[in-house]
Amino acid sequence: MTRVLLRILIALPLALSGCGDDSTGESQTTTASADPTITPNALEPEEGDLSLGSGASVHYRCVGQGTPAILLEAGTDSGGTDSLGPSFIDPLAEATRVCTYDRLGTGLSDEPPNRKRTIDDLCDVQDEVREELGLGGPSVLAGQSGGANLVIWCASRRPGSVAALVSIEGYHDDPADLAAEGFHWRDNPEHVDYVESSVILDEMSTPIGRFPVLVVTATEAGPRGIKNQKYWLALSAESRQVVLQGGHDLHEEVPEEVVAEILQELS
Repeated sequence: MTRVLLRILIALPLALSGCGDDSTGESQTTTASADPTITPNALEPEEGDLSLGSGASVHYRCVGQGTPAILLEAGTDSGGTDSLGPSFIDPLAEATRVCTYDRLGTGLSDEPPNRKRTIDDLCDVQDEVREELGLGGPSVLAGQSGGANLVIWCASRRPGSVAALVSIEGYHDDPADLAAEGFHWRDNPEHVDYVESSVILDEMSTPIGRFPVLVVTATEAGPRGIKNQKYWLALSAESRQVVLQGGHDLHEEVPEEVVAEILQELS
């Protein structure tokens, strides 16, 4: 069992009120239930560190109240607490609880183990983070770029714990192309073998669940972006793709449009 080492940045009454997601059932819901009596302090961030079973420390931040909560995964080699800014997170937090964290090797979290890791290792950490933050019940998993690939695989491992899945500019990578580009696990701060991880995703059976899936694609991200990301529509019978004007970092360029699409999944 891991221990939460909290460095709460909010007032003590809020900490005692308990902002965790107490959902433990397998039923899936996409109805947000933000408290209409919510006070301004409830939108101030709760920030701290989680101690994993391995002994490593992971830095996290949560803001807002409500269910289903949203867990956000940042792009490859990026920490969620510094790369996913308030223009993106705060509007979501007005509707429900939103959490993100720095994966091992990024941001304020500890270094990863000095060995080859795959997407399964990342999902193992995500599972621990979700349990410690009270997100073990059905939650919205959302990721940007490489974070989208991560939440897709994590959702496939635990479909009963997913209320909805959101991919923001997540590409379906060709393992052969990644291998040709010479990706090696020692060359990235997370020590992830992206070639092997892409094989895992490429061999994944679909559909992976009955929850809603939102695929957010940019018009200017790169060649074949729209067609490439359409691949993820097979993840669920309740999938839709929306194309927004902008580049790869849509959550920074047009955060209000991305937020609006995600909130549709909660209505």
